[in-house]
Amino acid sequence: MSADATIRDAATQLRLSRRTLFGAAAGVGLAATLAGCGGDDEGGTGAGKPLVVHINDTGSWQRNFNPYAVTQNVGTIGLFYEPLLFFNKLKPNDITPWLATKYSWSSDGKTLRMTIRKNVKWTDGKPLTVDDVVFTYQAMIDTPALNRGGIELSGVKAEGDEVVFTFPSTSFTKLWNLAGQIGIVPKHLLAGKKLDTFTNPNPVGTGPFTLSSFSSQVYQVKANPKYWKGKPAVPQVKFPAYTANAVQTGLQTGEIDWASAFVPDLKKIYEKNDPEHNKHYFPSEGLNALMVNTAKAPFVSLEVRQAVSLAIDRDRIVKSAERGYVEPAHPSGLPMPADADWVPAKYKDAKFTVDTAKAKELLKKAGYGSKKLKFELLVPSPYTDFVNSAQLMKEDLAKVGIDMTVRGVAIQDWVAKVGKGDFDVTLRGAVSGPTPFYLYRVMLASVLTKPIGQVATGNYGRWKDKHTDELLAAYEGTNDEAKQQAAVQGLATVVIEQLPVIPLFGSPSWALYRTTKYTGWPTEQNPYAMPSPATSPDMAQVLLHLKPVK
Repeated sequence: MSADATIRDAATQLRLSRRTLFGAAAGVGLAATLAGCGGDDEGGTGAGKPLVVHINDTGSWQRNFNPYAVTQNVGTIGLFYEPLLFFNKLKPNDITPWLATKYSWSSDGKTLRMTIRKNVKWTDGKPLTVDDVVFTYQAMIDTPALNRGGIELSGVKAEGDEVVFTFPSTSFTKLWNLAGQIGIVPKHLLAGKKLDTFTNPNPVGTGPFTLSSFSSQVYQVKANPKYWKGKPAVPQVKFPAYTANAVQTGLQTGEIDWASAFVPDLKKIYEKNDPEHNKHYFPSEGLNALMVNTAKAPFVSLEVRQAVSLAIDRDRIVKSAERGYVEPAHPSGLPMPADADWVPAKYKDAKFTVDTAKAKELLKKAGYGSKKLKFELLVPSPYTDFVNSAQLMKEDLAKVGIDMTVRGVAIQDWVAKVGKGDFDVTLRGAVSGPTPFYLYRVMLASVLTKPIGQVATGNYGRWKDKHTDELLAAYEGTNDEAKQQAAVQGLATVVIEQLPVIPLFGSPSWALYRTTKYTGWPTEQNPYAMPSPATSPDMAQVLLHLKPVK
């Protein structure tokens, strides 16, 4: 499953970036949906053909292309609104200039200067200017609700063709959040709008695509003929609002070209139909974990968190519910062995084990010796692997005397409830960034959370711990790699010993794609971007790399 310090979620994009399938489907639903997409006349012979893309099992779309909004449609940042820099999370320190051509920091890390690209135009023909960039970030300062990444920004101003950002403290680590996760918007169109509620139904950006049509069942984008990097080879992209059944049919019949989906039996359902062209690539994108609500009982208790963790058989979950596509999590939550250097030496070989006797002992210590512990696990119903994982955990917890109720809800309800802290525990993914710091920040930083009842943009478990915040600040306050590594090792220790979240298994970037129309997809040999169409701004990067099959 997939997912951003706001980490492009880091609110909804955190877990809206993984999809699932339900059982067999009649082809009527998908066929009817695609019938409303319009013809393929923008493709045609000798040119690139339209792509049909699955992002999310929503059943319907809302017309929201506000790049500041948690509820924005995936692709808003990337397809329409572009960041200043593109960060390839699959390659350390792989940063590509985008709307900014270069950047430089002051020695104390409190001032960042970025040179803005010239000769870039908005799709209405107006030129991109430094004033647009200043407006984009000044809006976040003036309206904190727009600052989904919790970026501490003191000021922003224009100096010639440069934009100068100032910060209250050393902020080297904020480059990704600031320049890689925020789409630049047009001042001449959005000034005066109430941007915390505006849905921006007709996006005008600098990006490679423009919105060509929209309905609740499908929206389409077409290539921007005046895009500053040249017109994309993909002329049109269609985003039907799939139901889970229609997704499976579309994959089996070849009607879907690119999907972010969990497939229970990949070879049988998808690959065997056309093994030469039906491909997949599932690189790690983060962590799937039990996000426990530490702001209320029973999860304010460390003993309870430890007991729950000790009762869960992660190997069984990975083998059965996740079909072996992922590995059980390391207790630090970091992917191993890739991030072994970020884990304290004494914990590098640590692993989760099932210990029902110890779990019962801890529950008794927490006051649940004579009374049964009861709580509810909230899961999104369309995510079948999550639902199956939840049922397995329910069985595991029953063995130590815990009564866990599994409640499945619609994706939108899940996002809303988790954001407001209206849950006991939920199964959710957290998306990583250029280093493990960003994964820990989005899960644990107190600056991202809110009191129960208010919408958080990260740290949904409401973890508030002075030592954790000090470690995050220590990493942010230096550009020294050794000191940053020490801070992350401290954060890994917090996760291992305090269990503010309970790691379960890895979170892949689910990507199924077909090479019948286009080549140039991300692969293990060429990992230039996250391959899932549900990851922004990476989706746009992939589309820009595709070349039509002759």
